[in-house]
Amino acid sequence: MLNQPSIGSEVRRFLNAWRPFFLFGNTAPDVQVVSGQPRQQTHFFNLPIQEGDPAPWELVLSEHPQLANPHGLPAQQSIFLVGYLCHLQADGMWVKEIFAPVFGPKCTWGSFKERLYLHNVLRAYLDMDILPKLQPGLDTCLCQVKPDHFLPFVTDSALIKWRDLLCPQLKEGAASQTVEVFSSRQGIPVPEFQMLLASEDRLQREIFNRISLHEIQGHHQHVLEANVQLLSEYLAFCEREMAYESQADEIKEVRL
Repeated sequence: MLNQPSIGSEVRRFLNAWRPFFLFGNTAPDVQVVSGQPRQQTHFFNLPIQEGDPAPWELVLSEHPQLANPHGLPAQQSIFLVGYLCHLQADGMWVKEIFAPVFGPKCTWGSFKERLYLHNVLRAYLDMDILPKLQPGLDTCLCQVKPDHFLPFVTDSALIKWRDLLCPQLKEGAASQTVEVFSSRQGIPVPEFQMLLASEDRLQREIFNRISLHEIQGHHQHVLEANVQLLSEYLAFCEREMAYESQADEIKEVRL
């Protein structure tokens, strides 16, 4: 996302300057894993999403108007928050474009329990695919973040607990716990997930015959473009301040 050419140079500079907060915010809606909150309290939508439901990222700002203007927030909070909003947007788009039409309750193939299982296998597969490609040091990067009343609907202690669960999984060579989370959630043994994930033939037959990796990559690009628009619009209030800071840095560099 940070490398998308459509991001303005000042917005990119601002995001990079506060990168740990953006990245942590981008994971933070899943704090419900440790906080025990219902989905609605952290994701601002329930399943199934109904036609006419407000967009979850817009609902956050309408229900908590003190978050709607990043100009009045500390920089680290506004960057954390825009990461959070991008996650909600990505989740909403995934539900509408991938989950509901391919695996959702209105689909007619298999049972809904089977579709939920295969949907989670797909998510675990994508997780396994992306983890080795992440830049080293993300665990250290995220562990630098110390929440300070970032969200009115999630406690700092829950965010810290989530951070401390996430960071060890991002160490180079560490094992992800994604499969374990899905296993406990659905009551399906971990080895059953792992056997399917290890079989390219079964993955192709049971999942990728229904939705191809090419389609998923297209969806991913669609999400990136939507996220860029969202974060650019949200941070537009800060453009004047970012431009001023950039000019000040340039003057400082000339003096040095």
